Amino acid sequence: MSDTTTTIAELRALLREFVAARRWERHHTPKNLAMSIAIEAAELMEHFQWCSGAESRRLVEDEEARAEIAEELADVLIYALHFANVCGIDVSSAVRAKVARNEKRFPPGWEPPSTG
Repeated sequence: MSDTTTTIAELRALLREFVAARRWERHHTPKNLAMSIAIEAAELMEHFQWCSGAESRRLVEDEEARAEIAEELADVLIYALHFANVCGIDVSSAVRAKVARNEKRFPPGWEPPSTG
């Protein structure tokens, strides 16, 4: 499986099968999954907690660190995609709608305020 050949639908099916095989459906409520997304995102953030922007870029170039970061990112995506399964959210439609809204909010040339 790679990003160039795997569809969101395939990943969602993989997760449905994984959860069903373990009979975890009763534990995978929207609340529990939303909390799990946040917990896993925090674990991803820990890798960068005290890094400068430049240090964070160097960190992801380190093979071992990138593997650990990829594992945490996978956890976030797994919970997010399974959340979509449980809640009946079409991920592609949701992303396209959000990008369309953001295009209006942040037109080309828009810059975030300096955090100096």
